[in-house]
Amino acid sequence: MAALVRTMVRIRAFENAAEQASRGGVSAYGKAADGTARVRGPLHLSTGQEAVPAGVCAHLATDDYLTSTHRGHGHTLAKGADLTRMMCELFGKATGFNGGKGGSMHIADFSVGMLGANGVVAAGLPIAVGAAHAQKLQGRTGITVCFFGDGAINRGPFLEALNWAQVYQLPVLFVCEDNRWSATTASGPMISGEGASARAESFGIPATKVDGNDVIAVHAAAERLVAEVRGGGARACCTPSPTA
Repeated sequence: MAALVRTMVRIRAFENAAEQASRGGVSAYGKAADGTARVRGPLHLSTGQEAVPAGVCAHLATDDYLTSTHRGHGHTLAKGADLTRMMCELFGKATGFNGGKGGSMHIADFSVGMLGANGVVAAGLPIAVGAAHAQKLQGRTGITVCFFGDGAINRGPFLEALNWAQVYQLPVLFVCEDNRWSATTASGPMISGEGASARAESFGIPATKVDGNDVIAVHAAAERLVAEVRGGGARACCTPSPTA
């Protein structure tokens, strides 16, 4: 429990510092910084969603892979990325993970298995499946965890990735962070059926729902799911966050 709390506090502290450094540049879409912002480019915070990366990544090893969304700070930090180098990346400095050229939405740290955040909705899904396929073909023991939001499940790559993962029985865990919003649009009216879990199960991929605000519940579910993925085959986890 203490380790989970430390991870969550670490993520929140980083996000608070990043928001302060942006000087209001993240308060609304399209708002231009007034010249005092130190963060370069768009900034999407994972504030309030700390329980999911903390609970899931607690069960991952360095050789396990991770893909993320445009809101990937929490995932990257939970995987073990260095705080200083990550902030340098946001500031556009050469000492950042990507030489200051990736910025917030394209954070990556291959040294801890973080293959990258992605500014394109659902783009991390096929990347994760490709990484998991490579792990299987090369006989590696690692798995791949793919974080994505509920807004991604209406895009083609979501269905293509799940199909490929199931056909080839790949070691990938799909984690849907369901915060009920797709950017500025409420997801509910835009999603038919019962959502991410039901769609995963339609492909024959076992799915689990867990409260994304309850780090203990996420940790317990992830422990079981990660073990099952290591045993062979894909799994899905949907983490609704009612208070998001």
